Amino acid sequence: MRGFSTCVLWFFLPLLWHASALAGGNTDTHGAVPNTGKAWVDSWRTESERFADLYELLEKDFRKFGNSEKMVKNIFYRAHQKLFHRYQQFTLDKDALDQGLYDCVSGSLILATFLDYFGFAYEVKETTYHVFLQVEVEGKQLFLEVTDPQGGFIADPDEKEQYLSDFARESGSQKLWEVDKMDQSLGTPHIYRSIDLQNLLGLQYFNQSIRYFKDGNPLAAYQFSITALKYHDTERIREFSCFLKQELVLAAN
Repeated sequence: MRGFSTCVLWFFLPLLWHASALAGGNTDTHGAVPNTGKAWVDSWRTESERFADLYELLEKDFRKFGNSEKMVKNIFYRAHQKLFHRYQQFTLDKDALDQGLYDCVSGSLILATFLDYFGFAYEVKETTYHVFLQVEVEGKQLFLEVTDPQGGFIADPDEKEQYLSDFARESGSQKLWEVDKMDQSLGTPHIYRSIDLQNLLGLQYFNQSIRYFKDGNPLAAYQFSITALKYHDTERIREFSCFLKQELVLAAN
């Protein structure tokens, strides 16, 4: 067991370094963390040529369109053209940078980082099963649904109302967190709240925790849950981490 634990630790070191590099030591709430978007954009530009190309295009767009609805639209659609190529559950931002794979969390993290970098007023919305972005620009409210490459830029009032009604019925377009279906004792509280970039980073690691639990690796799942809690300390993640710890204790006896 000791050898397996050491092997798992070495496997996680690059991912833990990646989380630390993105977090940059900031633990404040959204709006109180200066230059978070800039730090992450600068980091990703050195990691991914495709991201660097996207960044150059958006810099040119911003010089032309500034803080406008058109710019938000360009961020959304250019990201899909250049970076987001295929939806896949339980992905990290590095999967989008390296392979073009994304889900609602990793994709929203990258879009939100650009919004932060260019100085837009936005909110990250966490729901029971999903994440999306809400942007305030030119007196309008826009929604960005990253898992819909064609229609995910939502500006029409009727479409926005319909979109929100989906969450009222707890039927988000891509359900990621199905822990309650795996173990009914865990439960899933109703969630609809604004979170920050640090919290969104935590949700990425929560997803990894779920992924490894579903794959039958509770030790890896538990380690990811601990990392997730560093960035997003919530009841749901705490309960899942405690559940995983109990599973490990029972397996050791």
